[in-house]
Amino acid sequence: MESVKQRFTDLESVIDGVHSLFDQLPPGELHPALDETAILQAKLAVHEWTANLVQHADFEGRIPVVVVDVWTESDQIRCTVEDNSKGFDLEGQLVEKRNGLPSVPERGMGLLMLQACTSELIYEKTGEGLCRLRFVVNAGQDPCLNIPFS
Repeated sequence: MESVKQRFTDLESVIDGVHSLFDQLPPGELHPALDETAILQAKLAVHEWTANLVQHADFEGRIPVVVVDVWTESDQIRCTVEDNSKGFDLEGQLVEKRNGLPSVPERGMGLLMLQACTSELIYEKTGEGLCRLRFVVNAGQDPCLNIPFS
């Protein structure tokens, strides 16, 4: 499938825009192995990431730019989110969250849910001064099996 890509420069509209982007991926038109659950997991993963960008990212006074690219490959949904923020230490945050959350947290589970919903999660700084998150959601993957409960 061709990718569905959208560029955002207004953090107020990025979350709604991401949801409408996924609305362009109806299950009946995807590879038969991709089901509604896989689409919802991918949508949740992008939602969690963009919500973190809106709430926490430091764009260092620049106009924010967020580019979301979604496509399917066989029985996978693949996504790339690039932004021009300062970035942060995702691995460090994931370790801190896994080790420091109360047994029933009210907040702070977004990055862990992102990790649980994805089979591949890569965050890096590009040579162009951008931050890039790449992830894969596999059809039939049960994210509940990956949630780190205390």
